[in-house]
Amino acid sequence: MQGLRVEHLVRGMIALLIVLATMLLGVGERSAALTCVSLVALAVSAYVTDSAGMFQLKQTVANCAALGVVVVSAANAYHIDRHGQLLAVADLQSYLQYVLLFQRKTPRVYWQLALLSLGQMAIASTLVPGPMFGFMLLLYVFVGIITFALLSLDTSQRWLSLAAGRQGFVPPAKSSRAPILNGNSLDPNCLAIGRGLLRQGVFISLVTVVIAAVLFSVLPRWDVPNREVASREPLRSVGFTKTVTLGELGEVVQNADLVMRVGFFHGYDSKPFRLIGEPLFRGTVVTRYERGAWSQPQATSPMVMSAETKSHFVRQKISVEPLDAVELCCVFPVFGIQSDSRLRVSTHRDQLIRQEDYRYLPLEFEVGTTGIVNDRQRRFLPCRSMPNRWEMQELIDMPHGRNPQVDAFAGLRATTARVLSERNIDSKNRVATAEALSNYLSGSGEYFYSLEAQRRDPSLDPLEDFVTTHRLGHCEYFSGALVMMLRSQGIPARIAIGFKGGEWNPLGMYYQVQQLHAHAWVEVLLDQPNIPADAFEGEELPSAAWLVLDPTEGAQDVGSTVKRASLWGRVKQYVDYAHVLWSNYVVGMNSKRQQQEIYGPLAEEVSSAGEAVVSPKFWKAHWRTAANSRIGVFWQWYRSHWFSPRGCLVAILFSLVVIVLAYVSRWMIRFFVHRPAVGAVRAPRGLALLEVQWRLESWSRRRQLSRRAGLAGTVLSVSALLVAWVFRRLIGILRWFGLVGDAGSPQAAPVLEMYRRLEAALARRGIERHPGQTAYEFAAAAGGDLAEDTQQRRVAHLPRRIVEAFYRVRFGGRTLDKSEVDAVEHALAELEMALAISR
Repeated sequence: MQGLRVEHLVRGMIALLIVLATMLLGVGERSAALTCVSLVALAVSAYVTDSAGMFQLKQTVANCAALGVVVVSAANAYHIDRHGQLLAVADLQSYLQYVLLFQRKTPRVYWQLALLSLGQMAIASTLVPGPMFGFMLLLYVFVGIITFALLSLDTSQRWLSLAAGRQGFVPPAKSSRAPILNGNSLDPNCLAIGRGLLRQGVFISLVTVVIAAVLFSVLPRWDVPNREVASREPLRSVGFTKTVTLGELGEVVQNADLVMRVGFFHGYDSKPFRLIGEPLFRGTVVTRYERGAWSQPQATSPMVMSAETKSHFVRQKISVEPLDAVELCCVFPVFGIQSDSRLRVSTHRDQLIRQEDYRYLPLEFEVGTTGIVNDRQRRFLPCRSMPNRWEMQELIDMPHGRNPQVDAFAGLRATTARVLSERNIDSKNRVATAEALSNYLSGSGEYFYSLEAQRRDPSLDPLEDFVTTHRLGHCEYFSGALVMMLRSQGIPARIAIGFKGGEWNPLGMYYQVQQLHAHAWVEVLLDQPNIPADAFEGEELPSAAWLVLDPTEGAQDVGSTVKRASLWGRVKQYVDYAHVLWSNYVVGMNSKRQQQEIYGPLAEEVSSAGEAVVSPKFWKAHWRTAANSRIGVFWQWYRSHWFSPRGCLVAILFSLVVIVLAYVSRWMIRFFVHRPAVGAVRAPRGLALLEVQWRLESWSRRRQLSRRAGLAGTVLSVSALLVAWVFRRLIGILRWFGLVGDAGSPQAAPVLEMYRRLEAALARRGIERHPGQTAYEFAAAAGGDLAEDTQQRRVAHLPRRIVEAFYRVRFGGRTLDKSEVDAVEHALAELEMALAISR
């Protein structure tokens, strides 16, 4: 069996490099033709040229072929755009590789093949923007390092063989190709070389990746204008144009294309959070209706979004995929937290739009909103201003049918009147009327959600037909029916269209919104008298507000984010998060992001550390913290209790007992163990230690007794002091945990009993002290838990007051008078009574 040689390994690794590079180029060109052609060329050349030697290009012919390939590729690239020229250069490198593959392999040819594959990877980095390029690059780095090491080894063997021949030595045949893994008998030295090469390759690859990541992150860079390039055809958006046809959203809900990613942050915090419930991302609003189609009025010119200052807001970080619409979706009301020339605001339609130049490009931006309170989206949104007469007419207008003499919505009006009459609701109460009609559509069991197109009576308006006859439809049917029901009672309303919910990614803490999350809901206009008093609790009541309602049957299941992800769903979450990391920290690592993510935080940390070192307040605070810790409190106690006569006496007695026991045990060993005589046979192995001990005693007996007595006295004194110290510390620890009383402080026992009652009372409430908590930390945590309960808020301060009295006695050395003891007892009784009532 022919052995595996160095050249065979080099050839295989070079082929692997070419395959990796052409695979990435194929992904970038969206074609597998280049990869397939490269695989065929590698297989044919390996047999025809390298193994059988049937066909080999001469150097002159190979040079002419390479020159011809270059000329033809340059001529073709002259008449195409920049992107096409980049692909032409990548294809040219592949054609040059094919020419080299059919030549006789020399170190120069192998090096040329490796360098051409490196050029292909460089071009692929501009064509494959996703994290797939990063994973393939890591594999390419590892294979490349092993390949270059083998190339160096093969080249050195060839030079050594050549040098030996010049000095008169005749090397064995094909010595430069001597096997390193020979047949079935593996040379252990060769295996060790292979393992060492693999280990060093892995180590060098890891070091290379780490150094490259550090340099990539910290090296300064400059922004290149107009470098955004649309990587693919923009998605067709539905529901964001000026005309929306009923049933159109039912088709888009079955489309899983990604639309955007949204992350929520409290103010300027860097930690994202998840909303309670499903968020509604509004894109546009429609008000005019005519025979199954909703449209928008002609809007005024949008204004530049300027930065505003808000005391409490939620920051939305949104990354939008290329779309064929300028409208952007987000949680409203929206305002700018920093100036962004790419964004515009249409106050007439409450829309966020982008400039036309960024319509077909991926876009990432941040805006603020006051529509989220306590991690939950508001139902009442402030209106910038009351609509004028023409706008109000659009919000209450109901179109006529083909015959102006016949009411096109007679059945809808009758159904609305019947529902309000059955629920005994006055239509002047807009909130009650809107909620009753919304609950009727979503929860009466008479209307059903369906994605499929339904048959409609052509003689009726589609919404009239939906309410009275065919009661199946998508969300825009439910929303449109509710709007018309409200307008029949003179209540202004409109339809909002956007997305609901999204797939929550727990890795990146963001919502992944797809086309299938498209949704429509209703916004009802309320004037100030109709706004509930608790709608804007703690805020100034606006002149007008929008009530957000979702009348769709089973609306809680639309775009659900609570369902547990399957295995494939979790894999997609990991892949999507990897794509986000790659886009943000590799492709999008510009100078601005460097300043925000690296230079800015690093400068702040260095500045704050320097200020802390020279600040007296910093050291005083740390000294105060150390003094209040368990170590500090123990040190204060130790300074005042470092010596105890009673403990010293007990320690001396304990030492004497230990010494007596030691002498008695030694005497018993001497008595029961036979001493070996001079010249006798050595004792068994088990008695070796006893023999050594006997010899040491015999040797010490020949020394002066005074030396041994002095040594014994020293050991006795040190032992006594050590035992006394240990005993005293043991007494202190027992006293610390309340197991031993302190005769010097008569108030310790009752106050300690009060602290035990405090722990028992809180334990009945389910609040227990952790082993690592001090008494004060436990009281503070218990007070926080009680403060969260409205029934226990009035006694939340009592645990800390009781523990403060406990600390004054135990560690402050104070004595409580009768009034202080009564105050502690009263506080404890009040706390026990409150906790007992809550149960």
